[in-house]
This record gives sequence, structure tokens and C-alpha cells, in this order.
Amino acid sequence: MSKMKYVQFSEIGKRSNNEDCCSVVDIPGKRTLFVVCDGMGGHFGGEIASRTVCDVFSAYWQKHVEVDDSPEKIEGATAAASEAIDRESGRNQMGTTLVMASVEGRKAHIAHAGDSRCYIIDIKGYVKYRTIDHEDRGYITNSFFTGMSQDTHPEVKVVELEPLDRILLCSDGLYKAIDDETLLHTLHCARDVRQVMEKYIAICHQTASDNYSAIIIEME
Repeated sequence: MSKMKYVQFSEIGKRSNNEDCCSVVDIPGKRTLFVVCDGMGGHFGGEIASRTVCDVFSAYWQKHVEVDDSPEKIEGATAAASEAIDRESGRNQMGTTLVMASVEGRKAHIAHAGDSRCYIIDIKGYVKYRTIDHEDRGYITNSFFTGMSQDTHPEVKVVELEPLDRILLCSDGLYKAIDDETLLHTLHCARDVRQVMEKYIAICHQTASDNYSAIIIEME
């Protein structure tokens, strides 16, 4: 089991409520699951949707402790989360994005649906992996949404990790408040994950117009 350090934060920004949600599930000797969800802005119950998907993925990983990580495991959690969204919604529409990383040994299973992102950089600052938003002309094209469970299929990538690789999972409120160069420079050059977090929060406090959330991980 690989060792790692991580921090997480979720801030309301200039909004009236926080529709982001973060979750970390550590299964000692097995794996650690990290999840960031962003409730769909403008839709009823975005905060309920993001919490529901975070909770279901967390519960699925805890229930299937002996099951190795795989795209099929992510699909199983996706189906359970989609059903839960439909149950929770009643007659109202609600939805959420998802980005997750499950670190098992030196391997990370990354999955995303929507415009929440994952960045992975190595010790030299090289970007090993970066998600591409599921978005077209300002509309999210892949997400967890009421009544659309058959259409939700997170994109999955398996990444081999090395010591001192850093992983950033974040909602769009973070990366829209920080230019890409600063985002990656801070992720690479800050002395540790806590300093990365402090620098991001300081910038977002001045510039963010939305909720902003992130989990930052460093492999040891």
C-alpha cells in the first residue's frame, strides 16, 4: 500500500450556498478513494445531488473492499449513484459533476463526468494526465442528472504513479479563478500539499465567483 499525504477544502466563495462536496475514504492496506462533486448550478438541489453521489461512491468502495479497482467497479458505483439521484430528486431536476481518484498501490483509477477536473504532475512538473471537460458550447454533456441514469458514463483513465507525483482534483470554481499557468506552477513548486492549498485559497478568496473545492495529494 502506497503512502501519501493529502489535504482537502470546500469553500462557498461568493455564492449563497455551497453545492460542492468532497469525500475521502481510506481503506487501510487496500486503497484510498478521493471524490469531488459539483452540484449543477441553476438546478434544484445541486447540493443534494453532489452529496448523494459522494456518499454513494464512498459507500460502494467501503462495501466492495475486496474488489480490486477497475473500470467495471466505477460503472457499478455510477449505476448506484444514478439510482440514488433519481430517488432523492422526487419530481425535481438536479444533477452533479464528478471527478474521482482511487489510489491502489502505485496505480490510480481516475474517472470524471462533467467539468470537474483531475491534474497529475510529476516531480519535474510534467503533466502526466489531465482530464478534458465534458462540455459543448457551455453545456455539460456528461453528468449525473435526474432521469438520465442510462446516459451517465464517467470517462476512466488508469495512471501509473511515481514517488512525489501530485494529484489535484477540483471543481470548476477553482480552475476558473486561477489561470492555468499559476495553477500548475503552484501545484509543482509549493513545498507541500498544505502550501498548495493555502496558495489556492488565497487566490480564490480574491477572484472566485463560485464555490471552489479541491483535494490535493502527494505520493510518498
